[in-house]
Amino acid sequence: MVDALPGRATGMDRLTKALRTAASGKGAFVTVRGPTGAGKSALLRALAVQAAGAGAEVLRASGAPGERDWNFGVADQLRPVPAGFVVIVVDDLQWADESSVRWLADVAAHALVVAAVREGGPGADIALPGPVVRLRQTKPPGWSQRRVADFLRGQPEPVRDVAKAMAVLGDRAEIDLITELAGLDDVTVDAVVRSLRSLGLVTPHRNPCLVDPAVRDAVLATMTASEHDTCHAAAAVLLFGLGDPAGNVAEHLVATGSVLPEWAVEVLRDAADTALRRGERPVALHFLRRAVAAAGPERAAVLVELAVAECATDSLLALQHLSYAVQVLGSRRDRAAAVLRMPIAAFGAALPLARDVIGDAERDVRDLGDHDLALRVEARMRYAGHTDLTELTESAARLEELGQEPNTAGAAKRELLAVLSHSAALAARLPANEVAVRAGHLLEHVSPSTGHADEMARLLVKTLCATDSPLEAATWTDRALAQADSHDQTLLRVSRSLVAVHLGDVAEAGLMAKTALDDDAGEGALDSDAVLALAVVALKVQDERLSERLLASRPVGENPCSAAVFDVVRGVDAVAGGDAWGGLRRLTDAGSRLDQLGWRNVVLFPWRTTAVGLWRQLGDTGAARTLAEEDHERAVEWGAPAGVGRTLRVLGGLTEGAGGVDLLHASADALSTSADRLELARTHLALGLRLRDRYEQTAAEHLRRCHDIAVECGDQRLVRQAGAHLRGEVRRAGLTRTEREVVTLAVTGRSNQDIAHTLSVSIRAVEKHLTNSYRKLGVLRRSELAGAWNHPFWT
Repeated sequence: MVDALPGRATGMDRLTKALRTAASGKGAFVTVRGPTGAGKSALLRALAVQAAGAGAEVLRASGAPGERDWNFGVADQLRPVPAGFVVIVVDDLQWADESSVRWLADVAAHALVVAAVREGGPGADIALPGPVVRLRQTKPPGWSQRRVADFLRGQPEPVRDVAKAMAVLGDRAEIDLITELAGLDDVTVDAVVRSLRSLGLVTPHRNPCLVDPAVRDAVLATMTASEHDTCHAAAAVLLFGLGDPAGNVAEHLVATGSVLPEWAVEVLRDAADTALRRGERPVALHFLRRAVAAAGPERAAVLVELAVAECATDSLLALQHLSYAVQVLGSRRDRAAAVLRMPIAAFGAALPLARDVIGDAERDVRDLGDHDLALRVEARMRYAGHTDLTELTESAARLEELGQEPNTAGAAKRELLAVLSHSAALAARLPANEVAVRAGHLLEHVSPSTGHADEMARLLVKTLCATDSPLEAATWTDRALAQADSHDQTLLRVSRSLVAVHLGDVAEAGLMAKTALDDDAGEGALDSDAVLALAVVALKVQDERLSERLLASRPVGENPCSAAVFDVVRGVDAVAGGDAWGGLRRLTDAGSRLDQLGWRNVVLFPWRTTAVGLWRQLGDTGAARTLAEEDHERAVEWGAPAGVGRTLRVLGGLTEGAGGVDLLHASADALSTSADRLELARTHLALGLRLRDRYEQTAAEHLRRCHDIAVECGDQRLVRQAGAHLRGEVRRAGLTRTEREVVTLAVTGRSNQDIAHTLSVSIRAVEKHLTNSYRKLGVLRRSELAGAWNHPFWT
């Protein structure tokens, strides 16, 4: 079967290796990608035959265009998945629903999942885990690229001209446009099209086009560089004259190196703006870079637009372009406006360059005498200094100087107050409750309908989390997510993930963080501040897969604090991997750098807790205690209950006898007022373990309390840990009547659709009840439900 498909042997070899790995009990997710006719389905059929011959249980499914909104439509073709050596083969996964794709990714932990994705159509940009086997386009019968090129070279000039016009126009290859671009009359073009159609090179439609991309590539390969330039320039003029959308015209403008007409730069800017609003940042950058290359009076304005578009993916380059633009712009107000168009987060990339750019703007607004402009420029200068200890200290003093009545302030002053509150939270030298009050009042002025576009909201959400006051931020992010368009939700998911982890809900935090990374794949929506927030989430969730994805997502840039936080994450990962000494060295080095730079917040960056545990594990209780006491002093100075309670628990663990128990009780008291429920659960676990030898009943109560909170928070590791110490006394959180009915049907193998029909509820409701049941029963997936349902200690 594979031998009949030239060039597929390499792909089959890779699938065979994955099959051998799966036979040893290790799962994998492999994607086979290629255009129509590339042989994807044949390759999957060959694998299925080979897997069955090797003794695997082979499950097959396929996506369909009408089922993309059908939750678990593909998954229900496969469930339940049996135990043992299983191979799952899914064709046309580009049409699958999101729930099925996530389910398949989970199943790949213990089964081999091989899925085919058709390139070039809807859903082809689906982000999937694991390696990819790419298949080349198979050519039309009897034609190769070389034969197409040789044929065209031997044809009369009108044939070559028509073929070239069709190749250049691509999807816009309509008969009238082909005739115009080729410069021929209608009769000649009709005759040429009939000839090309009879050879199988052109489709039979009224508006003909080349039969596949391979033929188009062959035609383009016959064109000289000069012909490319001339044809694309002519196509741009033609489409512009017809009033085509700016994006269509811009595609031809970027493909030509010819001198652009006067109207071209404005078309490129319009096309870039449309692409940005659609979330297509790489496309927008492509258009703007072509516009910048065209010399003219608008170059400075285009440089500013390019800088704004670049700042999410390369803040340093964005600042360089902004710097060039400011030097060219003629008026003080234009220069200040250019600086204020840049997102505030962009000014954290390279402190010297940022200060140079903003310093010029400060002088301009001072000369203009515009108070509001001065406050907004100051906000950017303050943010640029948020990686400098001296600047952070001055920002805290400036915050106190401005007073505690942000409700009476104008928009410009509120912007400055948001930046100063964020800086105060990083330095953690003012009382946390005072900073939280300011941040809460400021967030009230931000409408959730602004979505991710409002930078102030993102800074205020982080500030509220750092002060252990995430509940206000939770309300705001929930409302914003409900109102945002799909492509506006990525940064909001980052904020919601940060809120969730500071509420102790590690399950939601991890899911939101991974979804944001999935959304951002190749789009560049996550700026350095968002990536830093995800690093904080990864540090607290301690999910190795999330950490790996985040660390591999992109470099952290020029921000030394971001680099230090990423090193803390790497240190925690090293410890999880068994390298205690290496992890400890990385943690302490990164923590020292954070201290030197002024980032002292023990709620956002609890690295000392891990380091204390490592010192204790390595036998140096003196070093452990010194670090724990230092952490506690900072927590008390900041005053956030989450930090105070956590550090008291750590000290209690290092203190023998009644003194240690007293510290643990003090930790529980402090955490009873904290929003972070998971920290309270950990303290209950510590109390249960400390008291179990002398006060068995009291210890069991603490362990049960830990278990129940951990279930609510979705921390399965803590659930299992508490359960193991309860010695068979675990009482699972009770299921509601509807949850019991759903689970009863699910364990018999009924699909979500069947359950929804039986209970007269929506499929979405079934999914929600199952998710709640997983958490209450302490299981991770549907296949574990039966075991948990029949467990003797379940109630």
